[in-house]
Amino acid sequence: MTAPLRRRSLLLGTALAGLTLAPAGAALADGPPVPITVADPEATARTRSLFAALRDRTAQGILLGHQEDLLMGSSFSTPDGTASDVRAATGDHPSVIGFDTPERVGMSREDREQGALDLARSIQQAHRVGAISTMTLHMENLATGGDFYDTSGDALRAVLPGGGRHAALVEHLDRFATTALHAIDDTGEAIPIIVRPWHENAGAWFWWGSGNGTPGEYIELFRFTVEHLRDARGVHNLLYAFSPGGGFGGDRDAYLRTYPGDDFVDVLGCDTYDASGLSDTYARGLVADLAMMAAVAEEKGKISALTEFGIDGGVRPDGENVSLTWYTDLLRAMLSDDAAARTAYMLTWANYGGDAAPYTPVDGEMLADFRAFHDDPATVFAADLPDLTTTRTRSTTSVVAHLASPADGSRAATGPVTLRAAVTGLPGRGHRVTVSTDEGPAGATEIALAPPSGASPWWTGTWEPVAEELTNTTRELTLRVHRGDRELLAVRSVVVLGEEPALPPGVVDDFESYGDGTALARTWVAQTVNELRLLRAGEGEVVGDGDAAMGIGYSFAAQDYTGAGRSLEDDWTGRSAVEAWIAPDGSGNRLVLQLVAGGIAFEAYPPLTGTDPFLASIPTEDWRPAPWDTANADRRLDAEALSAVSRFSVFVNAEEGGAESGSISVDAIRAVP
Repeated sequence: MTAPLRRRSLLLGTALAGLTLAPAGAALADGPPVPITVADPEATARTRSLFAALRDRTAQGILLGHQEDLLMGSSFSTPDGTASDVRAATGDHPSVIGFDTPERVGMSREDREQGALDLARSIQQAHRVGAISTMTLHMENLATGGDFYDTSGDALRAVLPGGGRHAALVEHLDRFATTALHAIDDTGEAIPIIVRPWHENAGAWFWWGSGNGTPGEYIELFRFTVEHLRDARGVHNLLYAFSPGGGFGGDRDAYLRTYPGDDFVDVLGCDTYDASGLSDTYARGLVADLAMMAAVAEEKGKISALTEFGIDGGVRPDGENVSLTWYTDLLRAMLSDDAAARTAYMLTWANYGGDAAPYTPVDGEMLADFRAFHDDPATVFAADLPDLTTTRTRSTTSVVAHLASPADGSRAATGPVTLRAAVTGLPGRGHRVTVSTDEGPAGATEIALAPPSGASPWWTGTWEPVAEELTNTTRELTLRVHRGDRELLAVRSVVVLGEEPALPPGVVDDFESYGDGTALARTWVAQTVNELRLLRAGEGEVVGDGDAAMGIGYSFAAQDYTGAGRSLEDDWTGRSAVEAWIAPDGSGNRLVLQLVAGGIAFEAYPPLTGTDPFLASIPTEDWRPAPWDTANADRRLDAEALSAVSRFSVFVNAEEGGAESGSISVDAIRAVP
């Protein structure tokens, strides 16, 4: 969820013992076991059973979920394990309850450890009211000490294996492992949990989001999370959900751009919010995404889910809501498509109580529609949820390998390069793992990796590129797993070699230093669905200064904005304007230049009305906070903000009457004195 989260109140009472829970699920059903493939081959029988039941719930109704349902709300002040806004509104608990890590900036270690235990107790309470638990990990920025919205400090790369803050990531994951291991029923059996790590990465608002690392680096963060919890900590009651955001317009390739792989994902999800009263664009885009996800899930043997949805900003006061039938209209839109109707569950965000707008109404003009949504046979709340942990299953295993570092698409600035590979599922003994390179200035190379030793989970080796290779160009690496003379597996990835060329102070990019499109995509990361291209004057392209520029091709068939951004670390003190060469497409859509300075996103809007290239120059005094950042509406791009520039993005927003598709070019982006 992109709206700021309030610090949750820890539940009173710390003892896990003595809590009376609902009886354990019924015995496993008779009949042959259902074959499944889950991210954890050693998952508990109940966890595997939950997976099979959710995967195969075609046409049996969509489960309704609500974030933090038992912990906060408008209808109660003190959580008691049963009080709930959804229950107050409908007489029924949701069938899925979402939780979040209780850790926030400034908490002591003792409070963090206690929070992990309190969270386990909350999951026990959700189990008691008959709900499935799902988890997000809004983890603070481990590089800077800021919150999860702090995108500075190159935090994503810092927490990867080999990074300077990797140990801090392990410490945080260990506390979540404590929660999962303590989430047990009254018989001592582990309660299944759907964990949704590193969500909404297609956006740029979290430190693990796009623009703060390459798709390959994000993928390795997700994979390490699974491997650490599963293999190092022995947590086997988790299903893993991938939810990169929303607005993909049914584009399978865009949705899967950061997909960690079938061996690491159980649930395919998306997060999407509507601010338009269920406009045709929102409904069409959501249904297209859900239908695409259902098709991919069926192909891969996964669960598909709407992992977050809601009215953007929550339910308004009476007289301010765009639609009074929003919930039932959304349901009808989902049911209108046979594939989208196969969505297993849909979870809306939390009701924080107080003055915060709720995401499920407890009174007012929207309550009648939410009750109609509850009463519809196509929705499933807790009272009608059958036991989903009785199916007998048979899990399959296979050899899985990936190169954790360098991550696919990442940069190795200098040599030597440490190689770390994760290999699981190896049958027997006598295996050999190698990494080979494609042909470069020094020819092809093959490096034999040493097997894991001690506490290290990695197969490791060292690659030493020659100086001629460190020129900001791309090399291909192939990880191979052998048993005797037989090759069991080959996994290919790429790495950009050499230092990222230093640009003068104030220069965002001149696009001259990229050896190829892969190197460009390593720095400028696409957000939502678009095509980034490195344009070269020598190839007939129109550019600004020099010989190269960046092109952004887009379509608004099922999304309303798109763009790309890059991280910066610059001081623009004394700069009075920001310049950018722009080749517009005459689309009539809205170009948005966004500058994050002092932690605030400031925006300017050069026109896209013509087709002649021009140099836009926007005085710093004319930049304003992004319209959605109402808390900082009065801030200005002053000297304090200019001293801490951390990001620059180029977006195109759909405008009424604008073209549905187009392509723009940008070049020579810089702050000038």
